Amino acid sequence: MPGRRIAAMSHRALALVRNISAHFNSLDFGEFVLSNIRHPRLAELTDLFASEDVNINDWLLEKSYSVLPPGESPAGVGGIPEDIEDILFLLRLFKVGDIAFIRLVIIKPDNHSLVQPPYRMINNLNSYSTLSTHLGRYEADRWRGFADRLRASQSWRSEWLLVARRFFLYGGAKEFSPRWDEVDRIVDYATALEAVLVPEGEFSRSRSGNRAARLCSDTPSEQQTIANSVKRVYDIRSSIVHGSALSERERDWLRQNRDDVELRMRQVLIAALERIPADDPDRTEFLQSVFEVPDEKRGEFVLQKFREIQTQTVRKSTATEIVRLLT
Repeated sequence: MPGRRIAAMSHRALALVRNISAHFNSLDFGEFVLSNIRHPRLAELTDLFASEDVNINDWLLEKSYSVLPPGESPAGVGGIPEDIEDILFLLRLFKVGDIAFIRLVIIKPDNHSLVQPPYRMINNLNSYSTLSTHLGRYEADRWRGFADRLRASQSWRSEWLLVARRFFLYGGAKEFSPRWDEVDRIVDYATALEAVLVPEGEFSRSRSGNRAARLCSDTPSEQQTIANSVKRVYDIRSSIVHGSALSERERDWLRQNRDDVELRMRQVLIAALERIPADDPDRTEFLQSVFEVPDEKRGEFVLQKFREIQTQTVRKSTATEIVRLLT
């Protein structure tokens, strides 16, 4: 659907941004400008964002729209909120770090300001992370090629990528502190990985780890490192969702490997966009060509479940059915 032309001034989107480390005051990324707030605009932006949380270490992302992007909005701003989410997603993929969009304001051509209430992707929960996103003066040129390449992917708007994108953004917007068991991010990250890598819905640990490894690297040693990291994330996710307290060993691993977890998440999502087909049947076929669970593992699983059957009559009837299938 083509964008709708704006008769008067452009719409403008302003996002309050946090957790950036940079040695410049302003950088033009082409589609948007990122600038350090500093003192002169502090009072203005505090009023604009209707927030007492604006401070001199924050950044401002500004983007103008002479044409509204496709999308439906009750406020009449088309797809601007979704476009800002796309930029957040791409910035999180672009560099490891907890870059966070704290608040979004859209200014209409008549200068009427619309303040987006906080929600799961854009909020101040992870306002002061110790994992900043480091941006250099020459990032703008690299950004343009990176963002254009991923947006041009056949899978950019696929259903599976939209699910993974959502949970990746949910996770990155949350605090991360293993010491205090603030690790819900891991549940979201594991969900994002499974949405990308396991359309079959079973053997998720094995498929996630091995497919992630082979998508991201051709080097056996690197593949093993990636597989081990992804499987460990999945194990910790399982501990959390099944009601187990994190062990001290798990907390230590998360503290020591936080940067690696963040890196692997980004590697997998980027490789998925570059290589995995959008259509589900084609995606399943492709992923199975990358890695499939061997029959030996399936057989071990069947035997394990068979041994768990406690009722003798059910054991006998199950064994009889297996024999029947073999004849």
